[in-house]
Amino acid sequence: MTTTFRIEEVRLDTTNGPVVYAFPADLTVLAGQTGVGKTTLLEMIKFGLGGDGLLAPVALRYVTDVHISIRAGASRWQLSRALDPELRKRVRVVDLITHDRVADHSVGGEAPTISDLLMTSLGLETGLKAAARSRRSTSAGAQITFNDVFRFMYVPQSEMNRDIASSHDSYYASKRRAVFELLFGLTNSDILNMRSEINTLKGSLDEARTACETVDRFLLDSGVGTRIDAEMRQTTARQDEIEATITLDALQAELADVTDRETQVLRDLLSDAERSLADGRQTAVALDRERLEYTQERRRVSQDLARIERMASAGARLANIEFAVCPRCTQSLGQREVAHGSCRVCLQPDIVEGVVGRDPYEIEQMRSQLSEIDAQLTAITEQSEQVAAAVVSRGDLIRSLNSEIDARTTGRVTPRLQAYADAVAKLTSARSEQASMEAVLRQWDRADDLRAAVERIESRRATLVTQVGTADALIRQRKTEMITELDAEFLNTVTAFGIPSVQTASIDPDSYLPMLNGQLFDQVSSGGGIITATQVAYWLTLVTVAVRQGDTHFPAFLLFDSPRLALNTAEDIAAQMYRRFVTQVGVKAGRLQFIVADNQLPPEYGRDFAEMDFSYASPTVGTIAHPGPAQVQTLVVDQPE
Repeated sequence: MTTTFRIEEVRLDTTNGPVVYAFPADLTVLAGQTGVGKTTLLEMIKFGLGGDGLLAPVALRYVTDVHISIRAGASRWQLSRALDPELRKRVRVVDLITHDRVADHSVGGEAPTISDLLMTSLGLETGLKAAARSRRSTSAGAQITFNDVFRFMYVPQSEMNRDIASSHDSYYASKRRAVFELLFGLTNSDILNMRSEINTLKGSLDEARTACETVDRFLLDSGVGTRIDAEMRQTTARQDEIEATITLDALQAELADVTDRETQVLRDLLSDAERSLADGRQTAVALDRERLEYTQERRRVSQDLARIERMASAGARLANIEFAVCPRCTQSLGQREVAHGSCRVCLQPDIVEGVVGRDPYEIEQMRSQLSEIDAQLTAITEQSEQVAAAVVSRGDLIRSLNSEIDARTTGRVTPRLQAYADAVAKLTSARSEQASMEAVLRQWDRADDLRAAVERIESRRATLVTQVGTADALIRQRKTEMITELDAEFLNTVTAFGIPSVQTASIDPDSYLPMLNGQLFDQVSSGGGIITATQVAYWLTLVTVAVRQGDTHFPAFLLFDSPRLALNTAEDIAAQMYRRFVTQVGVKAGRLQFIVADNQLPPEYGRDFAEMDFSYASPTVGTIAHPGPAQVQTLVVDQPE
């Protein structure tokens, strides 16, 4: 049941029109020199499938949408994704079997996602996580998406002669192993879910143990001892509370009988005297405020009266003066005629005569007002003296009543006060002790709950570990057989390629990475032609065994970018590589699809595959004129061996 995955067509919508490429053949080679856009096309395929493609400037400036028609399992889809930064968050999907437009799928956002659509089409479960297998890990792991599966289908130019299966990314090791096992049937959703739960339970177990230790330290610092000691102290405190309550009730009953009728009368008189004293003090305050107001009013009236009297006096003095010159402009007044009975200065009717010596009406009114104010002040003073005397009298009465009441009650109440205080203190202490012991007992309950939780988590985790071990044991035979077959196929492919200095080749059963001469590939060579040849041999081995087995989920699809990048003059290896491409797709027609982008093909390669030739005059984005070799910004810098 090796999964079918084929790219049927790629269409690029550009500002100058569409560019369409069909891929009907099992093997298609995109040939052309550096800078014509081969990597650009492959990265846009990755982008169209929901990945983070390395987009070239020509794509960002001139390509508006990428449309990819694919066959995935029994489904056929057309996926359309815009390059606009906002629109690229969603992929438009058309079912090519029914020709119906289905709901848009998000790229790494809310469901439904394009990853879930492709994973489901390939027969893979969604939502699975790749948990780290170290004993200290507490993470459920990162979710396995189609982008992780696509790493097993696409070897970009940036990794072709440097790394295999992203092995240099240590953080990705757990997910790479999980995806490998998932594709080859060496694990299943139950095992992956159990591994994730084992890790999360490790985190929960650590938290529960830490909390349990914290509670134990609190209980140790409390100095209570055991739980039984705390319960005994709580019982004693409850008994003390009951005894103190009974004592207080008895004392309150005795004190209720102390107050006789005469004492009650004295208390009533004391209350009346206190109220009368308060009223007297309030009256005294009101009289003082009223006296202040009248005093201020008398001062104002006196000032007005003095002002008017000064004006009258000044007028009388001026009336007897015969002005010879104008007091304002100093001109002589004797040179003009003045009518009889007119003022010599202002020429108005002279009203001075007969006025001097007579008090104006306003002065008389003010003097009368002053007399009334003086009478009010006298009355207020007398009333204040009476109120002050009453206040003193009430104060004396209150002191007398207090003394008499104290004398009547001291002999009967005082002896009981100490007993009352002792009972209150005992009651307070008993309640405080109970609250303290309740807090301690709650911590004991929490400690018991935490210990139970620790045991429960440990038991669940141990059960899961056992179940995972059992499940691994059931597939161990399959894993052994699969690794054995991979070893044989890988050795056969490496031998056929004739990789220099390589005597033995195998697949590491733990990391699933290629080994050369008993060492991991990156310990034999850090890059260049050996890594490139090993890279191609490794992926050809995986897809060959997957197709041969027929019961894996490995997509029968490979996308290579520039496998001859670091081979230089190693024409024999390049020729063997392309012969293997042709041989593999020819074994079972229609089962495999290889798409290879390369700078140049081997001199003798035959014509057993489809070829698309590109040049500066005819680049991959053909609707956009190529700027020329000098203006090309390559996505990946070639680093030949």
